[in-house]
Amino acid sequence: MLTIVGIVLSILAIVVATLIDGNSFGALVGPSSLVLVGLGSLGATMAGYDLPDLKRLPKAAIASFTQKIQDSSNTVSILMGFAETARKEGVLALESSLKDVEDPFLQSGLQLVVDGMDTDTIRTILDTELDALDARHQTMIGMYKALGAYAPTMGMVGTVIGLINMLQNLSDPSQLGLGMSVALLTTLYGVIFANLFYLPIGNKLERLHNAELESRELVVEGILAIQGGSSPRLLVERLEARLEPASRIGHQARAGKEAA
Repeated sequence: MLTIVGIVLSILAIVVATLIDGNSFGALVGPSSLVLVGLGSLGATMAGYDLPDLKRLPKAAIASFTQKIQDSSNTVSILMGFAETARKEGVLALESSLKDVEDPFLQSGLQLVVDGMDTDTIRTILDTELDALDARHQTMIGMYKALGAYAPTMGMVGTVIGLINMLQNLSDPSQLGLGMSVALLTTLYGVIFANLFYLPIGNKLERLHNAELESRELVVEGILAIQGGSSPRLLVERLEARLEPASRIGHQARAGKEAA
């Protein structure tokens, strides 16, 4: 939501500035400039990626607008609950609760514990999943950052084209304004596309990726602690060391919330 608010605020700033100066919005409309920057930056980005990657672009953009940062503190509480079950009833008792686990990564990790896998095997499997996750996300982040880099470049291409057309029609004063308009509009569109859309989306995807990676690394540590027979209190202390100080409420407080 904040991503949408930020983009709308930026667009509003342009609109208000235009109105304050008493300019016409018609002067800011240039279909040829829009096509050159939009399709040109997309085409340049496509040249460096595969078709399956391109198909994921819209989904990634939607995720940047709608997906929330994962609550790592809540993950600690969930892992604490499983540690208590494993400590009191044994790791096999976890199997009955796996169907209620919403996070597939956590579910698969706990299933490995229930299946009796050793520590090294569990870490290897989960780390492999994290590497695959990182690769998928970095591809989308890289594509939006590439779009953000190519858009201003295509804007400069349009500027050069506009200047060439203008120089070719120096004998016709009526064409000078048109050539200069195309030259300036493509630069404007390139900057707007890059800094109001592509780069903010790329930055938000990177922020979401880092948060998800941190949360999943927390899950790995928790699962290994459960597999090793760690007490719920020690597990909480171990995992809370990864959290922000404000989120470190301790085992007793978490147990009280769970009981309530």
